[in-house]
Amino acid sequence: MPTKFSYVGKFSDSGSKNSFYKVKGKSYGFKSFPNKSLATFAHAVQDHLSPWCAPKVCSPVCKIRVPNYFIQQDKKGGIKHIEMMVLSDWGYLTEIATPYNCYSEDCDGDCANCSYCPNFYMIQDLLGNISDNGVEYMDCHEGNFGYVKRGKSKVLVAIDFGRESIGETDEGFPEVEYDEDYNYV
Repeated sequence: MPTKFSYVGKFSDSGSKNSFYKVKGKSYGFKSFPNKSLATFAHAVQDHLSPWCAPKVCSPVCKIRVPNYFIQQDKKGGIKHIEMMVLSDWGYLTEIATPYNCYSEDCDGDCANCSYCPNFYMIQDLLGNISDNGVEYMDCHEGNFGYVKRGKSKVLVAIDFGRESIGETDEGFPEVEYDEDYNYV
């Protein structure tokens, strides 16, 4: 019997356009990307930074079966809802992080660039640790951080490893493929 997944992410029209599927009853979910090249890059960076700067990676890059929902009109003109399992885009299983929320009215979620935010130094420490591991993390807004449990403590981690979030990296990370118009392939 296939594992049941519930959709907890929303396809976005900007950024890496990844979706997230939470595995019911588990502490991990499936992060999917529009293509294998982006998934492979994000997987490599996140795996390199975990467990202290990123959530743990729990699988290689792969595809899984996820529910897709359709509306179909029946012969009497009524509508019925159909759930069908389909193959996802490329992605990987990853530990789920609790979203980071800044409640300071001063910084409006841009804590990494707001020295009077009470979370500024905590985020700067994380960015320093990421940089010490050979990765430049550039997409520093509130929605790209979260907390994971390490022992009895909560640890702040980065959670978005799409290509647009990562600047320069040390050698050894996979290249993302582009077409002639610089679109991700």
